[in-house]
Amino acid sequence: MFGKREELLEKIRLGEDSLLELKEVRFAGSKVKGPSQNDLADELAAFANSAGGVLLLGVEDKRRAVLGIPVERLDAV
Repeated sequence: MFGKREELLEKIRLGEDSLLELKEVRFAGSKVKGPSQNDLADELAAFANSAGGVLLLGVEDKRRAVLGIPVERLDAV
């Protein structure tokens, strides 16, 4: 879907639409606090019922800021 990094960053800059969902990953200690499994399931179900889509974790949706996920916490996510 995104052939180049610049394409992905431009899509993030434009914000969410029916094919793109941005989710910030929040932690409480070593555990994932959000988004919840139910929130993610709802988004994926919506994609499955439409033309598909991309769910990006580690991006704050209101400011469209790429926050990332620390490498040491990837397994928890």
